[in-house]
Order: sequence, then structure tokens, then C-alpha cells
Amino acid sequence: MKNAAIILAVVAALETLLIIVFGGRMLHDMQKKKLRTNTVAIQNVGTGMDIRVYNAGVPDGTKIILYPHKNWECMTWQMIERNDGAFLLKNLYTEKSFEASSEPREGVSLWQQPLNARDCQGWIFEETDGKYRIRLVNTDLYLTTESDKTNANLILTPLADDNRQMWTLVEQHPVV
Repeated sequence: MKNAAIILAVVAALETLLIIVFGGRMLHDMQKKKLRTNTVAIQNVGTGMDIRVYNAGVPDGTKIILYPHKNWECMTWQMIERNDGAFLLKNLYTEKSFEASSEPREGVSLWQQPLNARDCQGWIFEETDGKYRIRLVNTDLYLTTESDKTNANLILTPLADDNRQMWTLVEQHPVV
């Protein structure tokens, strides 16, 4: 009984210390996250699922997939407009973007890479009735879901009359 009381007291002291040391930093981080602008989930019209980095992986080369909608940082993209009207998409969790995993051509999948201003990460949002087709800059290739399954790859394909190429932007401001 005495040992349990000592353990509880030590745990309580550690929790208090962690709050004192990290509490201000955590509050600052949460406030900063709430102030971000142009942050969206990119949701496929056909599936209702969103673009996500597979398993919220941080390493370069992690594949880009579809996942059921959640208000999570790993599923939220900051749209950064370039001078040419294209957008860079920065993942709030990994702070990286995505691009074709090889030379852009039909059927090529997408993977995560460090954010840069190269055309391979530039996306044109072509609006029709509040929905978008998302085309890779300087190509005729569009962001397309390979299937309607969770963790389905995103690939590049030519223009098609298909909901697999239609996307909506869902504003979100996650703090975790």
C-alpha cells in the first residue's frame, strides 16, 4: 500500500513537471495551427475519401493514397498559390508535398517528396460546379484514384468523364 502511494505521488509530480515544461509550448503550437490559412482536405467525389500520406509516413517516397475522411494533420493540405496560378500542396503533418514517382505519364503513382517550387509539384485546379479536376502543371495528366478502396493509390491519367478525377475541397484546421 505504501509503495503504491509513493508511485502515485511520483507519477503526479512527473505529470505536473511535464505540464509546466511543455504546456506553454503545446498551447503555442495549437494556436499557431488554428491560424493557418488555405488548409483543406482534398476529397474524392466518387469515394468520399481524402488524399493522405500512407500511414502518415514522414520518409520521402511514402506513397500517396485515399483514406476515409478525418480532421487530421496528415490529411490536411495547405494550398500555396504560385505566380502562374498553380498550387503547391503542403501536408500539415509531414510538411512535404507529393509528385509523380517517376517521369509523369499515364498510370504513374504519386509519392511524398520535400516541398519545392518545381513544376513536378505544381497542380492546376480546374473548377466545374464547385468540384475540381486537378492537373499536373505542363501535362495533360490528372490526379485520379486507382480504385474506391481504402489505401488505394493515386495515379496520373488523361482527362476522363469519371468521378475518380473529381475532387472537392473541405476546409479544415486540425490541431492533431
